[in-house]
Amino acid sequence: MAEHTPKFTAGDIVQACGGRLAAGRPELAADGLWTDTRTMTPGQAFLALIGPNFDAHEFVPQAIEAGARIIIAQRQEESWSLPLDVALIIVGDTTKALMDLAAWHRSRMRGRVIAVTGSCGKSTVKAMTAALLAQAGACTVARKSFNNRIGVSLSLLDAKAVDDFVVLEMGANHFGEIDELARLARPHAAVITCIGECHLEAFGDLKGVRDAKAELVAHLDPEGLLVLNADDRLCLTIASAYKGQVRTFGFARDAYVRPHGLRREGENTVFRVWGRTFRLPAVGQHNVLNAAAALCLARWAGLSLEQVRDGLAEIKMPELRWEKRVLAGVTYLIDAYNSNPTAMRAALAAFLEEPVARRRIMVCGDMLELGAASIPLHRRLGRVLALTGIDSLVAVGPLSRSVVDGWREIASDGREVFHFETAEEAWAAVHAIASPGDWVLIKGSRMMQLEKIVAAITEHLSVKGKEAAA
Repeated sequence: MAEHTPKFTAGDIVQACGGRLAAGRPELAADGLWTDTRTMTPGQAFLALIGPNFDAHEFVPQAIEAGARIIIAQRQEESWSLPLDVALIIVGDTTKALMDLAAWHRSRMRGRVIAVTGSCGKSTVKAMTAALLAQAGACTVARKSFNNRIGVSLSLLDAKAVDDFVVLEMGANHFGEIDELARLARPHAAVITCIGECHLEAFGDLKGVRDAKAELVAHLDPEGLLVLNADDRLCLTIASAYKGQVRTFGFARDAYVRPHGLRREGENTVFRVWGRTFRLPAVGQHNVLNAAAALCLARWAGLSLEQVRDGLAEIKMPELRWEKRVLAGVTYLIDAYNSNPTAMRAALAAFLEEPVARRRIMVCGDMLELGAASIPLHRRLGRVLALTGIDSLVAVGPLSRSVVDGWREIASDGREVFHFETAEEAWAAVHAIASPGDWVLIKGSRMMQLEKIVAAITEHLSVKGKEAAA
C-alpha cells in the first residue's frame, strides 16, 4: 500500500471495530492496512480475511516477516511469534472489522467522496474522473475494480483524511449490495453509467437492475450530485428518487454534457462540449460517453475547462480495456475485463469504426450471470454479429454455442465460425485464421480469461522466433 495511507493506532482499531487488544501496546501505529502478504509494505496493519477457499490466518507469520505492525485476526495461533513492537487485535469477524474500520476512517475524511456504479463502464468512468479531479487537488482512486465490500473498504482506507477527493467503484450482483456499500461510503456525488442486461440471474430484468443501482441514492448527500445517462430512459427514472442536483450526460439534446462533432485522430477521439474542443486518448463512442460522465463530476467539483482539457489528455485506460497489440501483422484488441449484452454492443460498435486493412475477426466469450435470458441473449448476439461486417467468428465457452447457433441462422456459408470450450483451446485456431492486416476483437466475461489467447499466441511466436534463430 502506498506511503500516503493514513496512520492509525492499535487503540484506534480496537475502538472502531470493538476488538480486543491481545498483545502489544495500544499506541502502536500502522501506515495503512492490507490483506495480502505478497504485496504488503513494512509498517502496515495486516487483516486476516477468511473466505470460502482460503484462510489468511495461515499467512500471519509472513505478514510479521514483511513488517506488519498490527495484526487483526479472529483467533491467535500458538505458532505465531509476535515481536514486542507488533500488536495483535482479536475481532469476531475480520470482514466486518474491515468495514467498521473503513466507516470510522470515512468519518475523519474532509474531502468529497464520489461513487461510480452502473452496468458497464464503471472502471473507465472511475479512472477518467480521478484523472480529472487530480487537476484540482489530492485524489485517491479505487485500485483496479475494487467494487465489493472488501474492495470499497480498502479503497476508503487507502485515502488520506486530508484528500480532496476519493473516487470509489461500486458493483453488485444481488439486491442490497449497493445499499451496503453506499451506506459505508456516504458519497457526496454519484454516477450511474447505464442500466444494462447484467446479473439478470439475481435481478430478473432491467427494472431489477435499475432498482439495484438506485439503492445508492438513499445514502447520497442530499446537497450533492447525481449523474445519470441521458440516453438511457430507465436510468433517467432514478432522478425522481433524489432531491438534490441531477446532471446528465449523453448525445440527447437536453443532456448537461452533450459531446458532438466527434472525429477520430489516430488513437484519440476529438469532440466538442460547451464550445470547446477536447481530445480523449481513447476510441469509441462509448468512451466519449464515459468521459462525458466524468465531465459532469469535474464541473461540479469546480474544475475549469482548462483543467478538464489537461486532465482528459492524461487519461490512461484501465487494464484489459481496448488494449491493442500487434503480433505478426495481426492487430488484437483485448477488451476482456467483463462483458454483458450492453458492453458487447458498445465494443462491437467501436470495432466496426476501426480502420481495418483486411478482415474483422470476432472472438466472443460467454456473458455470465444472465439467468433464464442467457441462451436467447447469446443467440441474439450471434445474429447481430452475422448482420455486421464481422468476417469470422470464434466463440468460446459453453454458453457461446448459442452465439454460433444465432450466427448460422443468418451468416452465409462462406463466413467462418468456430467454437471452443476454453481460451486455451481457442488460441491456435485464432492464430491460424488471422493473417497480416486482420484485426481481432477479443471480448468476454472476466471468468473466461480470454486474454490468455493473446498470451499463448505471443508465447508461440516467441518460441518460433527462437527456433528460427537457432
